[in-house]
Amino acid sequence: MSTNYKMERFSMEQLIDLHRNVHTYAIPINGLPLSHSEVFEKRGWLLPYLFSYDDLLWGRWTYWSDILLKGTLIGSGPIPQIQWSDMGSTGVENTKKMFAKCLHHNEATIENFADWLLWGLACSDDVPVVSERLNEHYYRTFDIFPVLDNPYDYLSHLLCEQSGKGYKAALGYYPTPFHVTRMMVDFVHSNEEPEKMKRQTVNDPCVGCGAMLLPASNYYLRGTGQDISSIAVRLCKIQMNFYAPWYAKPGNIEGFEEETKPIELIINPADSRGEEGQFSFAF
Repeated sequence: MSTNYKMERFSMEQLIDLHRNVHTYAIPINGLPLSHSEVFEKRGWLLPYLFSYDDLLWGRWTYWSDILLKGTLIGSGPIPQIQWSDMGSTGVENTKKMFAKCLHHNEATIENFADWLLWGLACSDDVPVVSERLNEHYYRTFDIFPVLDNPYDYLSHLLCEQSGKGYKAALGYYPTPFHVTRMMVDFVHSNEEPEKMKRQTVNDPCVGCGAMLLPASNYYLRGTGQDISSIAVRLCKIQMNFYAPWYAKPGNIEGFEEETKPIELIINPADSRGEEGQFSFAF
C-alpha cells in the first residue's frame, strides 16, 4: 500500500522546520530510535513525530502546551480547529487500511497494539509485552502522519471490526458513526460564543473510543468520559493524544467556568410491600 503525503503543499521552510523539530523533540529520549529494537528503550518515542506533524498541520499541542505553561486560559486565543475528514475519502480509507494491516499478523491483537501505542505516546509505564517480531511489524507498518493528516475516528472503526471478528471483550460494540457525532456536536454549539464554550466542560457517559469528544474538542477545552469497556477507554486515550491534547493531558488550569453542585441521586423509601424504592434525583 503506497502513501501519498502530498508534501508539495508545504513550503521548503515548513519542511526544514519539520525536520529540525522532530529531532529537537527527541532530545529528552536521547534521540529517535534508529531501529525497531530501540523502541522498548525509549518510552514516548512517538511523541517527537506527533508534536512535529501536529505543528505542521493543526498546531494543537503547541497551543495547549502554552496554556499549561501559563496555567490559565486568559489570553489563549481561539481553539485551533481540526477539519475532520469524511468517511469514504481516499485519505481516510487508506489510513483505515494501514490500521488493518497493523493487525494483520498472527501475533497481533488490538490489546497488544493498544499497549504498543500507549508506550510510544508515553501514556503507559509498562513496556509492551510483544515479541521482537511483532514489534518490528508494528514499527514498520504504523504511520502516524496520515492519522494526523486525515483526522477521523479510526479506533472506533478498528474496535468495531475486531468485534465483528469475534474479539470477546468488544462483542456488541458499535459506536455512533462519526458523521453523526459531528452533527450532534454542531447542533449543540451552534448559538454559543466560542470564548464562552471553551471554558465549559463536556461529558460523555458512554465515551467508547471518543467519537463524541473528538468533534467536541473544536469547541470545549475540558472534557470527561467513562465507559464499561477498558479497551475502548485505552483506545480513547490514544485518540485524544492524536487529536485533542487538552483531554489527553488536562492539567491544573485556571479560567474554566465555576462548577455547579451536582444533582444528588437518592433512593426513595421502600414501598408498602417492603421493596426497595427506585433511584430518583433530589432537586
